[in-house]
Amino acid sequence: MITKIIVPLSIVLGSIFAQAEINFSYEMKYGDGKQVTGTASDNPDTLDYNYFENLLDINTNLGDDIYIYTQFEYSDLPVYGSRADGLNSFYLEYQNEKVIMKLGDQYELFGRGMSFYTLQNQNIDYDNSVKGLSFKYFMEKNIEISALIGKGDYFYRSNPSRRETDLQLNSSVLLGSVNYTHDWLGYFQYMNTKQQLLIDPALTGIFGNKSEIYYDLYERAEPGSDLLELWVAYELGEIVKIDTVNITNHNFNWNFYLGQFDIYVDKAWVYYDKIFGDEVFGSRFYTAVYTDFMGTGITYEYKNYNTPYLIKTISNFPIVYREGNSILASRNAHTFNFGNEIGHQVDFNRQLFDNINVLGNLSFSYRHQKDGMAELSIMDFLAMNEDSEIYDYYPFRQMYLEMNGWTLSERLYYKVGVDYFSELNFLNSGKNTYALTLPTHWVWKLSNGSSVTAYLEMQSKTEKQFNPLDFSLASEKNYTNHYFSFSYNHFGKWTLTGFYDREAVSDNVHQWPGFDFSYYLNSATQISLFYGSQKGGLICANGICAEQPGFEDGVKITFRSLF
Repeated sequence: MITKIIVPLSIVLGSIFAQAEINFSYEMKYGDGKQVTGTASDNPDTLDYNYFENLLDINTNLGDDIYIYTQFEYSDLPVYGSRADGLNSFYLEYQNEKVIMKLGDQYELFGRGMSFYTLQNQNIDYDNSVKGLSFKYFMEKNIEISALIGKGDYFYRSNPSRRETDLQLNSSVLLGSVNYTHDWLGYFQYMNTKQQLLIDPALTGIFGNKSEIYYDLYERAEPGSDLLELWVAYELGEIVKIDTVNITNHNFNWNFYLGQFDIYVDKAWVYYDKIFGDEVFGSRFYTAVYTDFMGTGITYEYKNYNTPYLIKTISNFPIVYREGNSILASRNAHTFNFGNEIGHQVDFNRQLFDNINVLGNLSFSYRHQKDGMAELSIMDFLAMNEDSEIYDYYPFRQMYLEMNGWTLSERLYYKVGVDYFSELNFLNSGKNTYALTLPTHWVWKLSNGSSVTAYLEMQSKTEKQFNPLDFSLASEKNYTNHYFSFSYNHFGKWTLTGFYDREAVSDNVHQWPGFDFSYYLNSATQISLFYGSQKGGLICANGICAEQPGFEDGVKITFRSLF
């Protein structure tokens, strides 16, 4: 199928644009094995699982002013997502010294994404772009005007573990912004966004998904109200009218220097309609401060998001959370609430001697106080004591400390860390989670130019279930996980890797061994063959998480090439 796309398209483009510079990027993924539907060792149910995914990106430059991006996909099925056969995304861009114009799929970032940030991530089957037209006009050296208009369908999941999306809505947006840069006042941006959402209860799941939107609808569905009639009609499977949600977002952000401090401030004032309700006011605030204190780089981040009755679509805000690369630690991802969450993060980095670097991170978050909730301090959220008063806040806390560097005449690279994750999510998911992870990473450079790489990790995790009536402990599960991988890279030509993943809970043990062979045909082409099993887990990008399926006793083939 992919050959049927490449060959005719290459001929057409080559004949029309004889002077065009065209680059291709192709990725193929094939897998055949068993999907683990219960990834824990005490429930390893499996079913047949296979995928065949093909992605072709075509980048075309017509002279210095015109750029065309096209992505085709043939997937039956993809690793994660729905079947695809045809054009995935496309845009045409024109630019000169004064103007940049783009027609097609809009992937744009304004500020830190508080009002508009659209992106595509194939690994988690995420794409919140809209189709339309955008332009940037550079009036002076320090003034920039931008505008965007677009419309599209947004697909999402009621549960991250679903392989395919099951919810959707329609979104349209009109955006305008002005940027101004001053030598000593810094960088300013003001943006106004008008957005409209078309909410079909049957497609968005608002009457079934137990979110803050659901509980608000429930409270407003009083006897005799139109909303109660809509709810009853939905339960009976009858046609329910579509609601139009209007959103107006005023966003101001400012980046400036104050002495030794690099300061960023981002504020959004949001006026939006409740679903089947009246207009309400919400806000989003984010700030980041960086300084170097006596050789130690320190970053502090703060977020305060308060739009609890709004579905997030065209924006992706700062998460104020450390996304690490530890295999085991990344399986305990915080459940973000972008509509109702306050969070803090402190990060530091310091070089000790010539070969030791120390870094640390503390992040924690909780939701806003509502009527009937106890008033708690920051120290209560740092302590994270199990208490009925704190459960209403769904608090989260993560602490991380790491040492890394090169030693033994820069032959050995090491990274040793400790990660402690706590999330009290009893009233939402029904469990509290505590996980202590010790991740390590080692690289030994051989004298002939080859290298040996090892990842050695261990984790101890506890999940507690409580009785909702008296908050007594109902059950407790203790997990012990070990992860090992060893790789040998031969002159940069090929790499052989062995994996071993082990999880023990109670008296049950499950193991996921595997082998991977990767061969580099040239600097731009690679093929990988995997045989064995892999434990499923969450993969996150900017707070959007998706649970990749576990894989048992199967074969995977991955091919990537730039040409």
